[in-house]
Amino acid sequence: EITGRRSHTVSSSLSRIISVIRKEELERSGLTSFADILEYVSNADIRQRSNMGIQADISLRGSSFDHVMILVNGINLSDPQTGHLGLDLPIDPESIERIEVLEGPAARSLGSGAFMGAINIITKKGTEPEIMRSQTMGEFGLLRIYLNAGIKTGQVYNFLSAGQSSASGYVHNTDHELYNIYYRANTIIQSTQFDLQAGYQSKKFGAGGFYSPRFPDQYEENSGWFGSLKVESGNRLRFNQHVYWRRRNDHFLLVRNNPAFYENFHLTDVYGSQMNITYPAGTFIWNGGIDLRSENILSNNIGFEIPDHIEIKGTDSAFYNKEYQRTNLSFFAEQVFTPKNWDITAGLMVNWNTGFHGKPAIFPGIEIGYTTNNGHTAFVNINRALHLPTFTDLFYTDPLNQGNFDLDPNRIISFEGGLKYVKSFINYQMSGFYNSGKDIIDWLWNYESNRFSPVNLENYVVRGFSSTISYDLSKKALFSNWLNHISVNYMFLTIDKSASATVSKYYNLKHKLSAVLSQNLGRSIFITWRISFQDRFGNAIAFNEPEGFYSIPYKPYWLIDGIVKWQIGYFELFSEVSNILNTRYIDAGSVYQPGRWLKAGVSLTFDYNKRGNH
Repeated sequence: EITGRRSHTVSSSLSRIISVIRKEELERSGLTSFADILEYVSNADIRQRSNMGIQADISLRGSSFDHVMILVNGINLSDPQTGHLGLDLPIDPESIERIEVLEGPAARSLGSGAFMGAINIITKKGTEPEIMRSQTMGEFGLLRIYLNAGIKTGQVYNFLSAGQSSASGYVHNTDHELYNIYYRANTIIQSTQFDLQAGYQSKKFGAGGFYSPRFPDQYEENSGWFGSLKVESGNRLRFNQHVYWRRRNDHFLLVRNNPAFYENFHLTDVYGSQMNITYPAGTFIWNGGIDLRSENILSNNIGFEIPDHIEIKGTDSAFYNKEYQRTNLSFFAEQVFTPKNWDITAGLMVNWNTGFHGKPAIFPGIEIGYTTNNGHTAFVNINRALHLPTFTDLFYTDPLNQGNFDLDPNRIISFEGGLKYVKSFINYQMSGFYNSGKDIIDWLWNYESNRFSPVNLENYVVRGFSSTISYDLSKKALFSNWLNHISVNYMFLTIDKSASATVSKYYNLKHKLSAVLSQNLGRSIFITWRISFQDRFGNAIAFNEPEGFYSIPYKPYWLIDGIVKWQIGYFELFSEVSNILNTRYIDAGSVYQPGRWLKAGVSLTFDYNKRGNH
């Protein structure tokens, strides 16, 4: 079951593209960052500024990194300050049960934050009684330690994980120090299910030219925690309610060892509550509900001036002198109709926001699918979406960026048609789409002021095609002794936007091809190969003395990674080489990514209910 509509459903029945990255794929990949996982096993556009998931932006189908909703177990944890912080979650890949990637506008189903799609991370529940410990070491001073445990106490399943990662950096000022702690508890009392989760992350890293090539000694310290409680009750008439809170501290230095030159402090709080009601009646399923969300920030840079300044904890003479708040209220209704081989979903969401007064926004949509008797599904859908400017879009100012409080919300209407097929050993999905946007926010470079500033584009049209095919060959006798799994993803985009001939922060991929191949040598040695080709539109801004700022084109590149695992009882030895070709490439801005990087380690998995298994 996946989170693709208000009611529970299976991915194969949805009349749109859903990529589900399962536990087996995560384990085969051997990847230790959430961003790297999406890089290879989906059609998402991942723009990293460093390795190990220290900072990464995600976009779908020509969107910006602000336009994708991030959920954990169905809870919206998107950051209203900036999409740069969207993937800053205290969840390590080993803690994930599966990842759901919903492509295309999903505001009608999930809210205005899902402007061009959503990423839902489903974590483990602790139903497997095991303890796992893993340690990885590598070049550039890399040390990573991870521990988790699944424990049942009475009727409650508990899952607890902790992770630590540090490195000295692959070039100047790319060091990092990261700590994650995450807990989840589940229980059922009579017919009521309770799901509690909480997490904390602390992250410090050298942001060598991350946001400006002029300042190679940028530095950030971030910390944050979140908590949520979900309650689902009822039999035929189902009630699903949840509440959540996410708090985040962000401290940024433009020059690492000179705070007085320029620094930012931000404290963001997001509170939310949602209630869904589902009632099945024959071939109909009725859904409805309400969603309330409050977004708040204290800052020395973002927001409106406040008369009483607030001292920032942990500092001697720094104060929050600005604040901004907005509240979002939405009502939604949806009807699912499933006669024979058809699956028809229609609905709408009505949305109000205190930051943008006037008429309420309405997000209608309809999805129609037909599944043949042998399992092939053809589908079409039309959806409308709106996305509010982030706090950074509205207010942020520094020597190289200037926000714009006069921005209007992004608006888009999307048309999609495609085919999909799911069987025991094969899965394919393909679709073509057309997105017509208005007032899409884009940050454009001004060579006169030497600054980026956001503007509303009058027109923004995206045409594209995406396809995914995967084979589970372990179920085929001919291949099972040496080849386990093959998956291939391809995406193509063309983008037309009414922008002047300048440099944008939002240059999307033109072509993306990725493939993963898993094979085994005997019963205990497993090898996984990861291959990716990317070709991006546009140019990046670079800087040198005395020339000053200039642009450089993004160049297409190939990446190849490989990992070998050796299973010995409870133990697993592994060795990974990333970027085997030692490719020199840029994902975002002018920050070059790591070259060839060797990592190795060992993990221990102990099932204390089934001694002798691993």
